[in-house]
Amino acid sequence: MEEKTGSTFKVPLTTIREIRPHANAEKLEVAVVYGFQVIVKKDVYVQGDPVFYIPIDSIIPQKLEDHLFPPDAKIKLNKRRVRQIRIRGLASQGMLVDPEDIDQVYGEDFDMSEIEKDYAQELGITKYEPPEVNVGTPGKPGTPRNKKRENPNFHQYNGLDNIKWYPEKFKPDEFVVLQEKIHGTNARAALMPFVANTFFKKLKKFFGFAPEYEFCYGSNQVQLQNKPGHKGFYGEDVYGKVFATLQVKEKLRPGEAIYGEIYGDGIQKNYNYGLKGEHAFVLFDVKVTEADGTQRWLDPDEVREYAFQRGFKMVPEVYRGQFHSLEFVKQYTVGPSVLCPQQKVREGVVVKAYKNYSEFGNKRALKVISEAYLDDHSNTDGH
Repeated sequence: MEEKTGSTFKVPLTTIREIRPHANAEKLEVAVVYGFQVIVKKDVYVQGDPVFYIPIDSIIPQKLEDHLFPPDAKIKLNKRRVRQIRIRGLASQGMLVDPEDIDQVYGEDFDMSEIEKDYAQELGITKYEPPEVNVGTPGKPGTPRNKKRENPNFHQYNGLDNIKWYPEKFKPDEFVVLQEKIHGTNARAALMPFVANTFFKKLKKFFGFAPEYEFCYGSNQVQLQNKPGHKGFYGEDVYGKVFATLQVKEKLRPGEAIYGEIYGDGIQKNYNYGLKGEHAFVLFDVKVTEADGTQRWLDPDEVREYAFQRGFKMVPEVYRGQFHSLEFVKQYTVGPSVLCPQQKVREGVVVKAYKNYSEFGNKRALKVISEAYLDDHSNTDGH
């Protein structure tokens, strides 16, 4: 089973779960929707009020921006993108919009009768996407993805949802593992059944030269095994070079797919993890296709053992034990990277179920992004 593509993005009409005082400002309050906190003016909202929640990394239409941020507004958006901001020391994560404002911008006929419905499309609000990886030659437009040439068994990793959308996903007494989230480029490799989906591959199969299994690798979005001489966003096929150095093709067994992060010099701005002129790979998940075709994600301890046996660096573990609460987990997003302590800001952590990690074909994992990381608006990733 292939999982859904991407992490949750929605602009729901929801209700305020909690209103609490702002510790550093008498005229401000903290409103909570799902697990997100948004700084608002005091006495504007009460618990239970209906609001539209516009999350971080939303791009709002010009007419909505003009209404919400008139010329005299003290806060402005950059290119209509919603970012985390600090207001009197506290992080404000997204925006709350009163239904009356929606009436004024979109007209009284705008239907907003369903609580918890996603209104992103109707409102014209889209998710910010980082610049696409250029899979062509430097300085020229990228080559479009050609699904017909891809091995259909080589699945994308797909995004992890932010735990703040699902603050009750893990129970207080559930045993979990927290792993550091590394800020690099998602990379994957696998040994999958050979699929004759090109003329050349059909010829190989016809003459009996086709292997039973094919080595597949690439970024999360693009398969690169059929792109010899590929040069992309990070220069000359950084994925292929790193995997070749690690002898990944030789280490994989049929039906195994590994997922991790390539990091280092030039991969992400301000996040080289101490590598100058070098790149490295860190493993965080493994999916195995069994003989009967069923797929299973290895649980965290199995992945750790897999990494040890195959000679891969494993993503650092920062905690294992009871989940307790979201606030408890957030403390593990604070401080420098565990992978490289000289990297002073940790991107965040990933919360993984210790038992039943692979459930209904999907992995039970959610991400928690560091507030300090989101404070740095030079980061281009969407969260």
